Amino acid sequence: MTRTIAILLAAAALPAVPAAAQTPPAASAQAFAPLFAAEVDRARRDVDASIKAGINVPVPKDPGGGFTHEQHKRNYRTIFEGGQLFRLTGEARYRDHVRDLLLAYADLYPKLGPHPAASNQVPGRLFWQSLNDSVFLVNAVQGYAEIRDALSPADRKRIDDQVIRPMARFLSDGSPEVINRIHNHATWAAAGVGLSGYLLGDRDLVDKALLGLDKSGKAGFLRQLDLLFSPDGYYAEGPYYQRYALQPFIVFTAAIAANDPDRKIFEYRDGIVLKAIRTAIDVTHDGYFLPINDAMPDKSLRTEELYHAVAIAYGATKDPAFLSIADWQGRTVLTPAGQAMAADLAAGKAKPWPFGSRLLSDGPEGKGGALVLLRTKADATGPLLVAKNTVQGMGHGHFDRLGWLYYDETGAVVTDYGAARFLNVEAKRGGRYLPENDSWASATIAHNTLVVDEQSHFAGDWKAGEKSGTRQLAASLEGPTRYAIGEIDSAYEDVKIRRALLLVEVDGLANPLALDILRGTGSGRHRYDLPLHFSGHIIDSDIALDRKLAERPVLGKANGYQHLWVDGEGAKAGKARLTWRQGSRFYSYHMAPPAGARFIVAESGANDPEFNLRREPALIQRVDGAEDATFVGLLEPHGAYDASAETVVASSSRVTGLDHRRAKGVDLVVVTLVDGRRIAVAVANDVAPDARHSVTVDGSTLAWTGPVGRLDLAKTGAKK
Repeated sequence: MTRTIAILLAAAALPAVPAAAQTPPAASAQAFAPLFAAEVDRARRDVDASIKAGINVPVPKDPGGGFTHEQHKRNYRTIFEGGQLFRLTGEARYRDHVRDLLLAYADLYPKLGPHPAASNQVPGRLFWQSLNDSVFLVNAVQGYAEIRDALSPADRKRIDDQVIRPMARFLSDGSPEVINRIHNHATWAAAGVGLSGYLLGDRDLVDKALLGLDKSGKAGFLRQLDLLFSPDGYYAEGPYYQRYALQPFIVFTAAIAANDPDRKIFEYRDGIVLKAIRTAIDVTHDGYFLPINDAMPDKSLRTEELYHAVAIAYGATKDPAFLSIADWQGRTVLTPAGQAMAADLAAGKAKPWPFGSRLLSDGPEGKGGALVLLRTKADATGPLLVAKNTVQGMGHGHFDRLGWLYYDETGAVVTDYGAARFLNVEAKRGGRYLPENDSWASATIAHNTLVVDEQSHFAGDWKAGEKSGTRQLAASLEGPTRYAIGEIDSAYEDVKIRRALLLVEVDGLANPLALDILRGTGSGRHRYDLPLHFSGHIIDSDIALDRKLAERPVLGKANGYQHLWVDGEGAKAGKARLTWRQGSRFYSYHMAPPAGARFIVAESGANDPEFNLRREPALIQRVDGAEDATFVGLLEPHGAYDASAETVVASSSRVTGLDHRRAKGVDLVVVTLVDGRRIAVAVANDVAPDARHSVTVDGSTLAWTGPVGRLDLAKTGAKK
C-alpha cells in the first residue's frame, strides 16, 4: 500500500488514509452545496474539453504566453481537476485521461534538457523558468494522488519513475541554486519536492524539502517560514508575492500536518501560516492586493492561491469570517476542504471579515519596519491609508521607503505604479518584467516619497537596500486621529527622512482627511522632490502653471526622471491646491510647501519606444538648494458627481486654510474649514508614549501625551 497525500487538502486534523480505501461516490448520488457544485461543473467542462481534444503534450519551446507554455499550464490544471473529479465521481474516463496525460509526460520528460527560451532565470524543462516547473509539479502531484492506486502497477511505475521522481530530483538536487534560496521560487520547489516525497514514500525527498539539500535546516521549507514572514505574517516581498507564495506554503503545510502530525506544523512560529493567510486578506482593498513592489494592480483574492488558502484555513480554524471571503471570491477548490467550506457557507454560517487598522511588522524578527494600514471603517471598500515603512522586499522590492497610498470607495486615489510587466503576454518580451521595471517602476520618483538630488534610494541597489530596515517609530490604530510615524537615515548618505501620516476624522465630513508631514534633514544643500501619483482627471488648481502646450519636455535623464513628461510648472507662495475627480468623488490636495518650492505637473510615458508604460499623472513639489525641507500635504475627499443624474455636489474644496509652523520640536498644522472650524494637529519629534508636550493655538493650549495631539476649535478659537 502506498502513502497518499490526498488528505492534504482536507482539514488538517483528519488522519491520512490510503487513496485505495476511499470509495468515490457517484456524482448523481451527491448533493453539493452551490459553490462547490459550480466548481464541479466548471471542472467537468474543462476536463471534458481536454478529453475531446485528445492528449497534447508538446515539446517545449515558447516563453510565457506562447502556445507550448500555455498548453503545459492547461495540462497541469487538467491533471489536478481530473484527479479530483475521479475522487468525487468514480468515473473511469477522468482517471484514464489523467493517466494518459501523465504517461505522455513519461515519454517526453526524460528527453528534455534546459528550456530553449530560458532568459535570466534558472531554466526549467517544461517552462522557460524552473518556477513554472515547480507549479506544474505541485498541481500534478495532487491530481495524480487521486488516481495512483487505481492504476496498473506498470503504469504507476512509469509515472513514478519517469515523471514525478525525476521532476522532484531536478527541482531539488538538480537545482540547488533554487531550492536552497530564501525566496518564493524556493517555496514552490520545496512544496513540489515534498509533496512528491510524501506520495512516493520517499523520505529523502521530504527531508530535503523541509530542511534543505544538506538537511541541516539552513535552507528548506521550515527556514523559509522562519525568514520570509514577519511575526505578524507579513511576507518579505509584499502583498502581491504573499498571494503567489501562499499556495505552496498552505498546501505543503497541510500535507505535513497529515503525514508528519508530530511536527504540529500549523502551530509552527506561533501559527505563522494561518497568520499569513489572514494578513494576505487584510492587505487588500475591495479584494485587490495593494500593488506595492513588483505587483500587478489587477490581482485580487479571486486567484487560485487564495482559493486554496481560504479553504484550508477555514478547515483548520472554522473561523466563519473566512466564509465571507469565499462568498466574495465566488470560487473554491475541488478538494474535501473546499467541499466542507462550501457546505458551511450554504448553511449561512458566514460572518463579515473584520477589516480594521493593522500594524504589520516587517522582517523575520519584526524589527525591519512595518506596513501600517489605517482604516476608519470595518469594510473592504472604506477609506484606507497605507504607510509603507518596510524593508526592501528583496529583488522584487522598490525604492520607496516611507511611501504612502490612499484608497476609498472609488478605488485607488493616491497610487503606486506597481510592476512594468504584461504577465504572459508574449508580445511584451515574453510576458517577463520589462526594462522599464528597473528604469521607471521601481525608481523612487515613481512613488510617493522623497527623492534627493534626483537619485533613487540606496542608489537603486536593492542589495544595499536589503541591509537597512525602516524605523517604525509610532502608530495609533484607533480613535478619530489614527497615525503612523516612520524614519530612515540610510536611503541617502547624508539625509534623514521622517514622515508622519495621519487619518483625521472630522464631524460633518463623510471621509477622513489624510494629513502628511514629511521632513528631510540633510548636511549640505540638496534638491528635494516630493511626488504625488494620483488617479483621476485634473479639475482645478490655484497654482499659476506655465503649460507646455507646444512641446512636452522631459523632466530628467535618469533614475526614472527620463520617463516623465512635463505638462506644466509653476510657483505659489503659501498654501497651494490641486483638485481632481475620480469616479463619483472630488479630491483636493492642499500643500504647505517649503519656501521657494516649485510645482511640476507631469505624466509617465516619456522615452518609452515600445509603449510599455501606462500614462498616469503626478504632481511634484520641488525645492532646490536646501539643507532641510518640510513638506505638509492634506488630501481632502469631497463632493459627489453623478453622470446619470447630471448632478454635481460640493466640487469645491471645504478646506480654506492649511497652516504649518514648527517650534519646540513640534510640527503644528492647523486646518481651516469653510464653516470656520479649525482642527489643530501637533506631531512631536519625541515619540515616546509617555512624553508630554504643549503648544498654543489661537490662545488655547493644546497639551497631550505621546507623539500626536489634536485640538478642535470653533470659529472663535474656543475649544469645540
